[in-house]
Amino acid sequence: MKKAIIGLLVAGAAIAANAQDKALLETLVKKGMLTQQEAAQIAKESVAVTPATKSTKSIKIFGGAQGWYTWGKDTVKAGTATSPKQTSGFTLRYVKLGVEADVGGGWSATVVTDFGSEGSSRNYLDKVVASKKVDLDYLNGTLQLGLRKANMGYEQNMCDFGQLAIERSVATNFFTRGSYGDYSKNFGGRTVGVFWDGNITQVEGLYYSLAVTSGLTESTDGFLSSAQNSSALSFYASMGYKNIAEIKGESLAYDFGMNFGYAPQGMRNNVVNESRGSVWGINPYATASWKGLTAIAEFFLQQYEDYTPLGSGSGICKTPLGANLTVAYKMDMGDWGAIEPVARWSYVYANGGPIVSEFSDDLAYNQAMTGYIGLNWYATASVKTSLGYEFGYFDQDVDGGAARTYSNSVRAQVQVLF
Repeated sequence: MKKAIIGLLVAGAAIAANAQDKALLETLVKKGMLTQQEAAQIAKESVAVTPATKSTKSIKIFGGAQGWYTWGKDTVKAGTATSPKQTSGFTLRYVKLGVEADVGGGWSATVVTDFGSEGSSRNYLDKVVASKKVDLDYLNGTLQLGLRKANMGYEQNMCDFGQLAIERSVATNFFTRGSYGDYSKNFGGRTVGVFWDGNITQVEGLYYSLAVTSGLTESTDGFLSSAQNSSALSFYASMGYKNIAEIKGESLAYDFGMNFGYAPQGMRNNVVNESRGSVWGINPYATASWKGLTAIAEFFLQQYEDYTPLGSGSGICKTPLGANLTVAYKMDMGDWGAIEPVARWSYVYANGGPIVSEFSDDLAYNQAMTGYIGLNWYATASVKTSLGYEFGYFDQDVDGGAARTYSNSVRAQVQVLF
C-alpha cells in the first residue's frame, strides 16, 4: 500500500506542487504512511505548475480525442454524371486540448486547440476567448471577446463531443457552413467578435444573446487572418426559455427559442471577391429530455440577396429552408455503462443554393433528405463508442449532370475525454 501511494504521488507530479500538495504530504507523514525522507523526495521530483501572475485563482486543463472510420458511396440514379468512387478510411476528427484560467474579478481566459482534421483550416484553434462575468440587478451574463461559434444552429452549437449522431446533419452543414466551388457562405459557425450571453433575472429560465462579429467565418480559408477581405460586420441575436417540470414524479427538462442573424456580406464569391451579397436567417428550436428520452427539433430559413454567384449577370435572391429532428433514448446497463439508440431526419430545400454531398463534392443539388440510425455505448462518462448508418437522397442537380443521387455511409467512432 505504501509503495502504491508513493507511485501515485510521483505519477501525478505534473500537478502543481502548491500549498495543498505540501499539506497532503505532511498529513501522510503524520499518519506514518510516508517517511519525512520519502515526502521530501516526492516534493523534489514534482513539477510545479504555478500561475504567471498572483491574480490567477485557478487553472483547469481538459481535452479529448475522437477517432473515426468512415465508408461512404454516392450512386447517381438519374442523369449523365458518373457515380464517384467510394470513400473509406480512418481519421482523427477531433484532438482537443484546452486550458481555462480564472484570473480574478470575474475575468477568465479560455484557449482550446484542435489538432484533428477539423482544426487544420482554422490554424488548429477551436475557441479562444476572454470572458467577463457580470452580475448586476438588471444585467446578468457573460461578455466574451475572441474566437467562438455564433449562435446559429442548435446542433451546430452542441459540443463536438456531445453530438448524438456521429456527424452533423446535411441541414446543419448547409445552413451554418455551406460552401461550394466558387462561393462560400459566411454565416454561423466559428468567427471572431464580441459576444454577450445573458439571463433575464426577473424571469427564471429566460435567456438571450447578442453578438457583433467579423464578416468572415470558418467557411472561408484564412478567415482568422483575412479581415481586410470583408469590410462589413455580421450581427446575431437569440432569445430562449428553459426550465424543468415534474411529470408523474419525473423531471422533464425543456428548452426552446429562436436564433437570428444578419450578414451584409455573408455570400462571398471566391473567384470575384467584389461580388458579395447579404444573408439573413432565423433558426427556431426546441428540445425536451425525460427519463432518458431526448428529442431535438430545429428549423432553418435563410435568404440570400443581391448575390451574383459567378461574378456576372444580375444579382439573385434565394430563400432556402430546412429542418432537423433527432430522437435518442439512453438506457442504463449497470456495470456495462449505458447504451443510446439514435435516429435523425434532416431535410434541405436549397432554392438553387446549392447542396453538396459529402462524398461527391463536384456535384451540387437543389434538394436533400437524409436519415440516420445509430447506437452510442457509454462505457464510462468519459469513453463513448458509436456506430451509425446514414442514407441520403439528393435531387435536382443544379448543373444538370445528376438528376437524382443516393448516398450511403457507415461510420464508427471512439471518443475519450479527460
